[in-house]
Amino acid sequence: MNYMGSKYEGHYKNERMEGKGTYILPTGTRYEGEFKNGMFHGNGKMIFPNGGIFVGEWNSGKTTTGCFTFADGLQYSEENWTYCQYPDRRFWSEICNGLKPAGK
Repeated sequence: MNYMGSKYEGHYKNERMEGKGTYILPTGTRYEGEFKNGMFHGNGKMIFPNGGIFVGEWNSGKTTTGCFTFADGLQYSEENWTYCQYPDRRFWSEICNGLKPAGK
């Protein structure tokens, strides 16, 4: 199905997206996962054109839990987010490459 620039490939029930499938938005962002009653519902992942990936759980089109991983492998954490915070303000690539934080 192609709807307003979006594309869906997967299962249907009563002419609605239902079960497993892939939904591609006009921006190139892709959702792969479970659908119910035409909405994202259950486990799935959003894959963004820049390489970021959000893996989580949806309930009637809204996310309930999940984790975002940036293209470089950095995982976002809503709690205890310490990346690029005082006193260690290095970027993820600097941390991965073993660069030491700058002095005071």
